[in-house]
Amino acid sequence: MKRVLIVEDKDSIAREMEAAGEQLHIAIDCASDGWDAIEKLESETYRAIVIDADVARHSGYGVLTYLREEIGGELGNVIVMTSCDCDDLRRRVGDGMTVVATNDAVRELTRMFRSAVAEPSLCDPDTKAAALPPHS
Repeated sequence: MKRVLIVEDKDSIAREMEAAGEQLHIAIDCASDGWDAIEKLESETYRAIVIDADVARHSGYGVLTYLREEIGGELGNVIVMTSCDCDDLRRRVGDGMTVVATNDAVRELTRMFRSAVAEPSLCDPDTKAAALPPHS
C-alpha cells in the first residue's frame, strides 16, 4: 500500500489530508512536529511527504535538512506548505519540491494522490519519484 507522511501540527489540516488519502486508499501517517517526523522517516518508507514549514520542535526546515542529508537532492515527492510567501519559501528551500500555500495543500496532495493512483509508474522505486526509504 502507498504510504504518505503528513508533517502538520494543526489537527484540522492533518485530518483533512488523511481523509483525502483514505478516499484513494492511501495510508497516511501524521507527525505533529519535526522530531516526530524524523522518527517516522527512520522506520518507514514513504511515497510522498507533506511538510508544514512552520511545525514546532525541529521545524519543517529541519526535516528538509534531514531528508537532504539522508536521501540526497531528489525530493520531487515532497510538498512543503506555508502560510507565508510561497515565492520566498521556494527561494529558501531550492528547486526540486513543490511549495504551496497551506490552504492549497489538500488540493495539491489530492492531485498527487490521484496521479499516483492513475499512473503506477510514479510509485515505482526505480522512477524519479521513488519512495523515500527509511534511514538505516
